[in-house]
Amino acid sequence: MKNVRLSIVLLIVVMATVELRAQSKGYNCLFNKGNSEITNADLQFYGGLTHQHQNFFNKAFSFQGIEAGIILHNSLFLGFYGSAFVSNLKVEIANNPMYIIINQAGFEGGFKRNGSRLFHPGVLLNIGYFSLGGDDSAMPLFKIADHEITFSGLVFSPQMFGEINVTKWMRFRTGLAYNFYSFGKNVSIADSDLENFSINFGFLFGKFN
Repeated sequence: MKNVRLSIVLLIVVMATVELRAQSKGYNCLFNKGNSEITNADLQFYGGLTHQHQNFFNKAFSFQGIEAGIILHNSLFLGFYGSAFVSNLKVEIANNPMYIIINQAGFEGGFKRNGSRLFHPGVLLNIGYFSLGGDDSAMPLFKIADHEITFSGLVFSPQMFGEINVTKWMRFRTGLAYNFYSFGKNVSIADSDLENFSINFGFLFGKFN
């Protein structure tokens, strides 16, 4: 996990250095011959497919998700997101084997610089509601059911990221976030079982130029 984080951070730093040295004009992307003129749209719509990888209960696992929203002046963006486990995570709670599922959804907002450059950095904040269910046997996904353990709360995820313009309608984003969970007192699960750094990446789609 540490080696993966370090590799992604180094990649972002190298690409940022190369991009800052480039004197570019217009909109730059990987699969485009030359630069095209920047479209100065005040409002753009986007949607995306996302992946969040981190440790839960000291085990590596992932959320799969979607997001959608608007981009204002090619820099400020606002939207909503949803993500979930797509399989059960088998863990040990109070020395008992358990199966865990987590879903979350909420709002996101952030800011990016120089969105017309091939590579550009940004910051993102996700604020959402999450629910956790746990049982001593594997559970069906996306179905309401009674579980041995069930609770919900809030999740806050600040993130630093970098984006690459792949085409005029697709961008690749990768970033490093920390995920804070707030759910009150629970005798079987602690904040530290859920809170951790995560590596996030995804593809965004829209008419960016």
